[in-house]
Amino acid sequence: MVMARKEDHLRMRMEHIRFGKEELERRRKSPVHVKAEEIDAQLKEHNHVYIVDPRLGFNQRTFRFWINLRTPGEEMEFSGWQLGHRHTVEAVIYILKGHGYSVIDGIKYPWQAGDLICVPVFAWHRHHNESGDELLYLAATTGPLSMAMGIAIYEEEKYPEYWIFAQKGEEAMKTLVPGGAEIPPEARVKFNSADWKPKQASNGEPSPAEIYYQQLAYAEGEEKLRRAGKVLVKGSELKFGATPMGRVAYAVDPKLGFHVKVLGTLIAEIPGGKRSGAHRHIYEETNYILSGEGYSIIEDQRYDWKKGDTLVIPVFAWHQHFNTGKDTARFLVHHGRVAMESTGYVHTQQGEPADY
Repeated sequence: MVMARKEDHLRMRMEHIRFGKEELERRRKSPVHVKAEEIDAQLKEHNHVYIVDPRLGFNQRTFRFWINLRTPGEEMEFSGWQLGHRHTVEAVIYILKGHGYSVIDGIKYPWQAGDLICVPVFAWHRHHNESGDELLYLAATTGPLSMAMGIAIYEEEKYPEYWIFAQKGEEAMKTLVPGGAEIPPEARVKFNSADWKPKQASNGEPSPAEIYYQQLAYAEGEEKLRRAGKVLVKGSELKFGATPMGRVAYAVDPKLGFHVKVLGTLIAEIPGGKRSGAHRHIYEETNYILSGEGYSIIEDQRYDWKKGDTLVIPVFAWHQHFNTGKDTARFLVHHGRVAMESTGYVHTQQGEPADY
């Protein structure tokens, strides 16, 4: 048994007090701009390149961002033969170049350049490149958050010796519930399968047993919601609209029918010679430049960017983007707003509005 000393208690208390100020310093030291040339050089040597990851010195805790290059006919990842792989993280994939399909929970989803795929948590999935040319795609995954919480599980069909929760027979191979869907019958009896809410006691409050039965039944109800959530976003069907930040199209968001709890994705546009709005928010954000050229002001620092560059916006940092070219600039934006809304921490402040 390890006992803390008196001075240890004071030190640990002060760590909480100092954390916010020290976190600001960590954010200032964290990289902000990753240039396309750096990524292109690495892709020549390795087809899987991490762009933003805490292990690379980024002060980003919610999700990582990476790029993959595949040769004609090559699988997108270690896809296996039937099941593929699965993980206890959310994933959003953006197809930059090429075409193919994904099989997620046994359903085939064809995709092409400009489309997005939202993979449900712990869903067996595999991806296939049908392009006669190279396939290039970007992915954001919530691995850093899951790893920090100690619940990051990755299972590959090709490597069953590393499976943690899938070694419970055929049924567990088909479920999105880690460990299988072994729900006690009494848990199903106690709850309405439509909304998975406990029945109310005479005083309007659920009994302790009902609360616990809800806990037992939660995973099965969550799986139903995951399977009912959207998976594929066609780039041609994105709906752009005007906001104080500029023209945006929300792609992956729980408000649009996606069953995500951490990661959200949108596409933003800035017309030639115009600027976005200025704002800041208490969540992480990563911007990949899909087209255009210009610069951004992030906490009073200027960063010049072009197609293929990546900008990592520190938490609660004021930022604004300026298009210096004639053509429309387009950004692929991944963010952790969904996670902050889930925990009640989110806060956004709007500054100067966009110039259309």
